[in-house]
Amino acid sequence: MPFLLRLLLLTVLALPAAAQQTLPAALPEYNTQRTLLDQRGMRVLGAWAVGNVGISGARAFVTDGPEKYFHQMNVGWGVVNLALASSALLSARHATPPADRASTVKAQLRTENLYLLNTGLDVAYVATGFYLKERARSRSTQRQQDRLTGYGRSLLLQGSFLFAFDGVLFVAHHAHGKSKLYPLLSHLQAGPNVIALVVRL
Repeated sequence: MPFLLRLLLLTVLALPAAAQQTLPAALPEYNTQRTLLDQRGMRVLGAWAVGNVGISGARAFVTDGPEKYFHQMNVGWGVVNLALASSALLSARHATPPADRASTVKAQLRTENLYLLNTGLDVAYVATGFYLKERARSRSTQRQQDRLTGYGRSLLLQGSFLFAFDGVLFVAHHAHGKSKLYPLLSHLQAGPNVIALVVRL
């Protein structure tokens, strides 16, 4: 049998063995790190939400004009964000991590796409805040002007925070995948008496 044909045969036979040697140890560790990264983010979101509910909840009762509506809207955002962060942290405790490379890649891309989509929504929140502030100028009553101005300011604050939050988490997850996951999917591996180029599909 020609040397090149034997080399090709050994390479093909070595692929499953080489993959089995690397993936069982690497993927669970990677998935654990990805989950911890998400949990840290949800704790930050939860802390922001608690701050909004506590501070703005107190200020809403002692202020008037646009500031009163600003704090009212902040409390609403805080309640929603706290519910999202709490449910995400509880779900993570009972979630079953991906067991193979296809599921891991799918989970990684889903996470990145989620934060990328959220950044787009955050831009819409900020734009809506500017719109409400501008629309307040054309309202006929002071109460309407105050309400739209306060709500607009709140949307600017919340949208800006969430834009930074989602952007940082997208970058963090993308960098984590690029440095820790994607090198596992295609690289050289050594097996008994053979060196194989593994290209994971």
